[in-house]
Amino acid sequence: MSKLAEFGRRLIQLGRKGKGDTELAEEMRQHLEMKIQANLRAGMTPQEARFEAQREFGNRTRLQEESRELWRWGSFESFFRSVRYGLRVLRKSPGFTAIAILTLALGIGANAAIFSVLEAQLWRPLPFPDSERLVEAHLVLRERSRQWDVLPVRVFRAWQSESHSFTNMTGYLYPQNRNLTANGSSERVDVMAVSANFFDTLGLAPERGRAFSPDEEKPGGNHLAILSHALWQNRFGSDPGMLGRVITIDGDSYTVVGIASSTLRIEYFYDEPAIFIPLAMEESKVMRNLYAIGRLAPGFTPQGAQTELEAILQRQLKAEAIQPEPAAAVSNLRETWTQFGAAPLYFFAGAVALVLLIACVNTAGLLLARGLARQREFALRAALGAGVGTLIRQSLMESLLLSAGGSAAGTLLGVWLVQAMSTFIPAYTLPRRAPVEFDTRVVLFAIIISVASALLVGLVPGILASRVDANRVLGQNSRSFTAGRRQRRMRSTLVSIEVALGLVLLFGAGLFLSSFIRLIEAPRGFEAPGALTFRVALRGNDYSKPEQIQRYFRQLTDKLDSLPGVHEVTLGSGLPLAGTDLWGNVNVAGRPPVSKYGLSVDVFAVAPNYFQALGMHLLAGRAFNPHDDAGSARVAIINRNAAKELFGTEDPLGKVLEYVAAPERGVPAEPPVQIIGVVENAQEFNANEVPFVDLYVPFAQKVAPSAYALLYSDVPRGTLSDAIRAAAYNIDKDQPVYDMQTMDDRIDESVSGARFNLVLVAGLAGVAVLLVAIGIFGTVSYFVEQRTQEFGIRLALGASPRKLLAHTIGQSLLTGAVGLALGVATSLALGRLLRHALYLVPHEHTGMLYGVSIYDPLSLVGAGGVLFAALLLASYLPARRAMCVDPMVALRHE
Repeated sequence: MSKLAEFGRRLIQLGRKGKGDTELAEEMRQHLEMKIQANLRAGMTPQEARFEAQREFGNRTRLQEESRELWRWGSFESFFRSVRYGLRVLRKSPGFTAIAILTLALGIGANAAIFSVLEAQLWRPLPFPDSERLVEAHLVLRERSRQWDVLPVRVFRAWQSESHSFTNMTGYLYPQNRNLTANGSSERVDVMAVSANFFDTLGLAPERGRAFSPDEEKPGGNHLAILSHALWQNRFGSDPGMLGRVITIDGDSYTVVGIASSTLRIEYFYDEPAIFIPLAMEESKVMRNLYAIGRLAPGFTPQGAQTELEAILQRQLKAEAIQPEPAAAVSNLRETWTQFGAAPLYFFAGAVALVLLIACVNTAGLLLARGLARQREFALRAALGAGVGTLIRQSLMESLLLSAGGSAAGTLLGVWLVQAMSTFIPAYTLPRRAPVEFDTRVVLFAIIISVASALLVGLVPGILASRVDANRVLGQNSRSFTAGRRQRRMRSTLVSIEVALGLVLLFGAGLFLSSFIRLIEAPRGFEAPGALTFRVALRGNDYSKPEQIQRYFRQLTDKLDSLPGVHEVTLGSGLPLAGTDLWGNVNVAGRPPVSKYGLSVDVFAVAPNYFQALGMHLLAGRAFNPHDDAGSARVAIINRNAAKELFGTEDPLGKVLEYVAAPERGVPAEPPVQIIGVVENAQEFNANEVPFVDLYVPFAQKVAPSAYALLYSDVPRGTLSDAIRAAAYNIDKDQPVYDMQTMDDRIDESVSGARFNLVLVAGLAGVAVLLVAIGIFGTVSYFVEQRTQEFGIRLALGASPRKLLAHTIGQSLLTGAVGLALGVATSLALGRLLRHALYLVPHEHTGMLYGVSIYDPLSLVGAGGVLFAALLLASYLPARRAMCVDPMVALRHE
């Protein structure tokens, strides 16, 4: 308690410094007078009494300093004195201060904004209690550990019952878009099938009602539902009477038994599940989309749990003699859900960090230039007793004040950037649907990088200032003083580093620009300008047979074709840029199999006029016709990529493809098909996808319950949309129309991610160029200022102004050339290191660039050209002042 009281007393004394010094001086004066009076009473003369009293009392100034040290902390005084002095110095140079703060604000604000995205997407714990104990348990192919395998129900059940590593293990299926009918209307919602202990495993019990019981995980007995809090609130008006009420999902009745917690957010799926139903698992059936989540028991790690699950799996495989053998894998749930989107985010974080580094180097260069101009001040302070630590501390204090201002401005800029990014960043490019917020952790990060920036910015100028030769500087005439070679070399080095880092960002922007142009101009394999598309997914007992499905779609296309203004209508299980739900594995009949499981193909079941309506070019053979129905021979059309994969340069027409059945993976046996045509590749998912292997079959021979319709019409989109919904409602009101977009919208959406990447990188590169230009401008301006007398003498002796201009610009361009060379080497090295994160992997939805080489000369030359132009302009403006120097004025220049 006494230490706390002493601490408070010293703080009080520190705050009342002026009054305390006055009181101390008065007290010392009184003590001295008392001593003088005592000496007088002892018989001394007044002069002897005062002299003796002063001799015994000692040096009053030293005693005052010692008393202050006892009352206050000298380091605090020194700190606040440095702050006050730093503020006065910065206030005397408002232009320099504003530029430095703005420069740092750009770097700090951009870093804070991208950190908020990284924190929300990759590092923030999942919204479940003790979420870091949650893991994903799955199977992988033993020979390819990155590729997941199908998790059989019997293996999942064995893990559930035999493992001791988990307090709970639950299963779930990826949410499916299904038809909800309630209160006389229908809509599409995401329905997620989960095990009975799903909510217990996550640690979030239903807010109302109850969870499912294990007995309800049986086919036929699982027609129960738990509504999400959002659906209950928005669709049913928070009606407390919903418990026990019946809703219809895909034509089947489900009884509502609970309302999920308002805090339950999965964040992994594109849309949050609206309804949860019991997961009915039959060990005899393969569930391709079965996933497992476990909550680790105390004392267990993911590695230990994986070892246990692998042992259980091996016993299961040995008993059933399953080949090839998969392997068990256990990974942190948050990391598993976010790993696919981590590489692009880290790339952008690195780019933003480069901007901050450029800003710091720039500000350090500006401080160095000011430090060179203040060398006489530093020399005088050193001559008066200021130590090396004092000079470095003062330089760091000025940079800390600049960083504090930059941090405040950068925080405001970061808030705006976060709001802008939340609005414009495509949702599908992020791994989680978590809100991006500028919270306390982001502010703390901004403070940390501000302090780091201050150290980086102030250390070099401070060290150079502390090493000043006081005798040399004070011995020079102020009119003839110039910076030393070491200082000029340091300033040039900082500018070269700026140029190199700027080139790296500009080269990256050039790669993204080149990639985006290629995406826009890439052959799409179809032409459907203005066509409107929508989707219908038939559900319920009324559509359990192929003929029932075919009858509905026949009625739908007839009604659409009869709408006023409609020119053409077609149908398919998938569309370009929308993909398809059908797939299979095929081998060529009579030939050695491509692999044990055959060549994986995406299957499109389409109407006869599908290719004509989409403008897809037929390369060989014929298109489908109405005679290719269920009663005729089974036929197929393959795309160019399939023809190359299966037949090379051989003519594929007339060849037969056999489907490869894999019951253990849920792939049924199907009749073989004969190839009757080859069609051009069409973009299947995104504009930057490597062409997939596609197989087209007649819709009548492979009836799909979910299909897209495409139609052309002269009717305005709003009117046409209403007419389409009315036509579908007249056929069956329980089958809603959804995903209505034009093909132009789909094309624009397919490049939206690349467009955002380009805008972000280009914006960062633009900021980098601006900062580099400011750095060059400041360097040349200082160079001209320091050599004004020299230029005046040269002009007086007959030197040409143009020669002075060329000399001045040449100095800065030489510095820039060194930076450009360093930037080229750095860019190519980073390109090689980051190529796996930047470039597309065939047949995988990864990569950020399309069709551009890491050594793309056009991007590199373009980046160098832009930066060289910025260097030239930034050098020319101040260098031109050297041409206009009046020799008489220059010779009198101070």
